[in-house]
Amino acid sequence: MPNKELKLHPLAEIFPPMSDAEYQALKKDIADNGQMESVSFWNGMLVDGRHRWRACSELGIECRAEDFECKEEVLVGIVLSRNLYRRHLNESQRAIVAGKLAKLKVGDVKSQRESGTSIDVPSIQQAADMLNVGRASVDRAKRVLDAGSPEIIAAVETGKLPVSFAAKFVTEEDHKPTQTKLWKQGGKKALKEHIAEPSPFVDDKEAKSESAVKQLKKLWSKWDALQRAAVRVWIDEHYMDVD
Repeated sequence: MPNKELKLHPLAEIFPPMSDAEYQALKKDIADNGQMESVSFWNGMLVDGRHRWRACSELGIECRAEDFECKEEVLVGIVLSRNLYRRHLNESQRAIVAGKLAKLKVGDVKSQRESGTSIDVPSIQQAADMLNVGRASVDRAKRVLDAGSPEIIAAVETGKLPVSFAAKFVTEEDHKPTQTKLWKQGGKKALKEHIAEPSPFVDDKEAKSESAVKQLKKLWSKWDALQRAAVRVWIDEHYMDVD
């Protein structure tokens, strides 16, 4: 392992963690094929690649690392670009990332205070633009991050709850232990039965977005490897330019 004490930069934690299945697949790939991509540090803090670092550590192999040498004002863009390239997040998941980004404050993280470093925190609108979501979705995400229990936040992060529905739920039920209890007992159905208006509370834009994702999944299952590769290339080239 690299000879440095591991400290996580706050940007390393704004994207949702991998599921256990995703992580085990990554770990197996590293075990079978080696580490294909370096982890990245900035000012002594791990800023990208926490899952790769963990996998290498558990496998007992040296983790290849690199240091970013860039100004802090461009660091956010680099981290977002790298992770959006790898991860396939729906609109609600991207909204949570944008919400976390807009909520970052200098000194929030112990390692920042110790190193005296800071990041250039974007406004809500800037965060929305970076993640290609509406400002209203970011506002809802911030509400979930502020008032939701860790389990509810995780449900949005993993794509199990739409951010608009989660925002309505945590507004009407602000007792976090109750939020967690209901989610663990009955999932989304229990949450819907608990709130005043038993509806998914998804606005038209988000409903259309989720419907489009379902249609894409159906098409994806029918495409061959060449067709899927062509779609990936198009997404890589145009994703952040989509209105």
